[in-house]
Amino acid sequence: MKIIWNMRFKMFLAALFINVLGIIFAMLLFYYYATEHFYSEYAASLYERIYIGAKNADLGFQKIYRMTLDISFDAQIIDLINRGDFAQLAIRLKEYRERNFLSDDIYCYIPTKKILVRSEEYNSVQKLDDKTADTWQRIIEHQEGLRPLFIENILSPAPKNVFLYKAEVDGAQAFITTQISERGLYYTYLDDIGTADSSLIVMFDSKGNVVSQSRALDEKNLSALLDKVHQKSSELSLTFAGEEFFGTFVEMPSSRCTVLLLVNKKKIYGKITFMQILSVLGVIFILLLSTFFIYVLSAKLNEPVENLAQVMQDVGHGNFSLRAKVEGNDEIGYLATRFNNMLEHMETLIDNLANERVLKRQAELNALQYQIRPHFIYNTLNSIRFAAMIQGAKNIGELLANFIELLQVSTNREGEFGTLAEEVGTLKKYIALQEFRLMNSFAVDFELAEESLSCRVPRLILQPFVENSILHAPSPEKTFCRIVIRSELRGDELIISVKDDGKGMTPEVLKSLSSKPTDKKTHGGFSGIGVANVKERLRLYYGEAGKVICDSDGKSYTKISIVLPVEVMS
Repeated sequence: MKIIWNMRFKMFLAALFINVLGIIFAMLLFYYYATEHFYSEYAASLYERIYIGAKNADLGFQKIYRMTLDISFDAQIIDLINRGDFAQLAIRLKEYRERNFLSDDIYCYIPTKKILVRSEEYNSVQKLDDKTADTWQRIIEHQEGLRPLFIENILSPAPKNVFLYKAEVDGAQAFITTQISERGLYYTYLDDIGTADSSLIVMFDSKGNVVSQSRALDEKNLSALLDKVHQKSSELSLTFAGEEFFGTFVEMPSSRCTVLLLVNKKKIYGKITFMQILSVLGVIFILLLSTFFIYVLSAKLNEPVENLAQVMQDVGHGNFSLRAKVEGNDEIGYLATRFNNMLEHMETLIDNLANERVLKRQAELNALQYQIRPHFIYNTLNSIRFAAMIQGAKNIGELLANFIELLQVSTNREGEFGTLAEEVGTLKKYIALQEFRLMNSFAVDFELAEESLSCRVPRLILQPFVENSILHAPSPEKTFCRIVIRSELRGDELIISVKDDGKGMTPEVLKSLSSKPTDKKTHGGFSGIGVANVKERLRLYYGEAGKVICDSDGKSYTKISIVLPVEVMS
């Protein structure tokens, strides 16, 4: 009970700490988003909005200015003015007007003739009276450069304000003027940056005149805003229609106009209310977070038990090298210590069992290796017997010498491995004995890679396959058989093959040669000891890296390939 009480007490203190921390965090969050600070942050967002709108509007002014210059240098227009073809001139001006959606109208004023040509289909050429001509002359004199002239369109049937650019036509005594509708400019670039009834948008030209606004402001408010702009104040404020507005402004570098955006403070208060609600939600979230933390804390307290259970599970899957982590001197620590002692004892028992298995494996290898020898000795003695019967006593000494050497190799237990060169030397002695036994029935060729001769191979690994080729490859139709023994290195593999051009092996014979060793004859008279014996030895020596591959078409050849890992004997 004492341990349980300690755990509960720790959880209680943790929960209390998290709740206090959550309340402090909520208070800091609320004060951080205090009203004045929020005004500053909101002003930055307003500035970004108005900056984009003002920049686009300034680019619109620049495009109209460049188009006005292009018209003044148009060779076709100059020619039409000089020839007095004003009807075609109006058509040409209309083409230019349609190129830019922002252009409201384009005029060509010829002072010497007091003629005004418009980019309109109806009444496109007008003869001006003296008063109207003087007005156009003043317009031409006042507009200059990239700063548009803000005037009232005197030719429009309905009064409207426009921005105007002019350029003198090169080579002709005439002036080109291009107009931009004030409302067109506003709805194209400035209307989207506002928020309907909750915002005010005002634009001043370089002389401080109001050239565009979303809602009409009185002179007092406009003068106050203009003073703020001249003072380069980063924040603007005014009271309009009984409501307070707050905002900022941007100066347009090309047209030298200034755009102001002001937002109703009620909207900002709504944001503050939202932040307060968000703070409450934050407190609730922290309370939920504290509950989660209690759960995590309980899991942390139970971590020693969980670690011990995980180690037990891994040990159950065979990983006996793991040890449980001992934490503290309580019951869990004592249990982990005792469990580690048990694992050490089990590991000792497993090591002893593994040593016994190694000894058993060695015995199996020895048994497999010696399984071949009686069969080999039997065949060798038969070779000598047949040689004596056929040739009498001639060369018996040489045969016996070869036989003795083969017998020494067969019964030598000093090592299970030798070089491929030693294995080939032993094989050649066996072939010499078989040549005396079966004269003119086979021939053996060696195609051995020089670098493979020093490789380490199991002893007596080739003799069973060569024996099968010598004894079983010839047929009544083809009494002579050629055997080719090859070796090569492919990457980290040594490949040795024994191939004959005899009668081949049927699929049944190939399958039987891959079965377990037996003293009985397989299909076709082949001995089952050879292939299966070698395959089992390779499995015990090399595991999956050692292979025997049998291939035959059943009528013209048989090929046995041995694949071993490359091991060079020093």
